[in-house]
Amino acid sequence: MKAWKDRCIEEANLFNPAFICIISYQCIKGYCETAQGGTPYILPFVVTPLILHKNTRESLPKNVNAIVSSWITNIDHSHVRIGYPERVQSIVPYVKESLSFSLINKLIEVGNDGSLYVNQNVKIPSTINHDTSGEVIGCYNRAFFCGRWFAKSGNIETILALLGVRP
Repeated sequence: MKAWKDRCIEEANLFNPAFICIISYQCIKGYCETAQGGTPYILPFVVTPLILHKNTRESLPKNVNAIVSSWITNIDHSHVRIGYPERVQSIVPYVKESLSFSLINKLIEVGNDGSLYVNQNVKIPSTINHDTSGEVIGCYNRAFFCGRWFAKSGNIETILALLGVRP
């Protein structure tokens, strides 16, 4: 992980811990609301590369009842699988950094079972301010969607296998 001062401006902006923190927060919030329980620790690592990759984010289904495995294996979404394992691997340090940021600032909490929860005393609006771009808001909204979608989809390990990610 590069020191903050050594990051190029694009890397610093895109992988800003606060930005990825809100993506993770929205994902965890959606998952917890739908599953009525904690979020697997791995989920922010799975969702963040889907959200930051514009083509993938824009091709996500609109309905949480869409079947994840069907969406992933659909030939029209083959771009999702291409390079996904590499995107996951490259994003790991940034997601870890953002989760540390989230825990330090008490935005998320870790349950006794190791699951992630949002701090119920913190409210992060889906529209941050009038200067926030539509693309950023779209990232937050799609992260919330992915949390809900994956909560309904079952086994996260199966999703990872379909996406080509191996332990």
